[in-house]
Amino acid sequence: MTYDRITRWLHAGIALAVLIQLVASQVMEVPQPGHLVNKTDVTFFSVHRWSGMGVLSLLVLHWLWGLTGHVAYGWGHLFPWFSRPRLRKLLSAVKAMPAWLLGKLAAESDETMPLAGAIHGLGLVVATAMALTGSIIFFGMPSQGSMSGYIEVVRKTHGFIANFIWVYFIGHVGMAVLHQWRGESLIDNMFNLRAR
Repeated sequence: MTYDRITRWLHAGIALAVLIQLVASQVMEVPQPGHLVNKTDVTFFSVHRWSGMGVLSLLVLHWLWGLTGHVAYGWGHLFPWFSRPRLRKLLSAVKAMPAWLLGKLAAESDETMPLAGAIHGLGLVVATAMALTGSIIFFGMPSQGSMSGYIEVVRKTHGFIANFIWVYFIGHVGMAVLHQWRGESLIDNMFNLRAR
């Protein structure tokens, strides 16, 4: 797959910001009313909050860039769920995975492309849901950590979605490394930020 320069920059920014989010979430301490937290915990919490707003900004830019016609293979490639022909191609791509894993199909073959597109679309939706719930918490939770019932529900939803972000991030990076190892210069192409 080939992507334009702005898409590659947005992808790199989102990947870095999500990585910062995931790392910070493991070491931060969320402020709670009446509990003292140390400076390190507050620092990681602040990093998590502000890098989350960065992720949201980059995702909004990514969606807007896509809406201006910059989605490789079109929106249907990312979201095949509403088209029978695309769903059939997606099912065929899932069936072709063993052949791809055995090296019998190229990464950019017609047989495998629908699966890659659908997975990218799901990642975009999950990351957007995570960023939106995080932004509601960002604006709805005072600095001492008290939360209304509504914000608490959003916080639990945010935590639930985080599981999918972990799975997606690890799977996405793992598959990219596997592509690269097989000689398909996927990582080189995506992170070549100077190419046009």
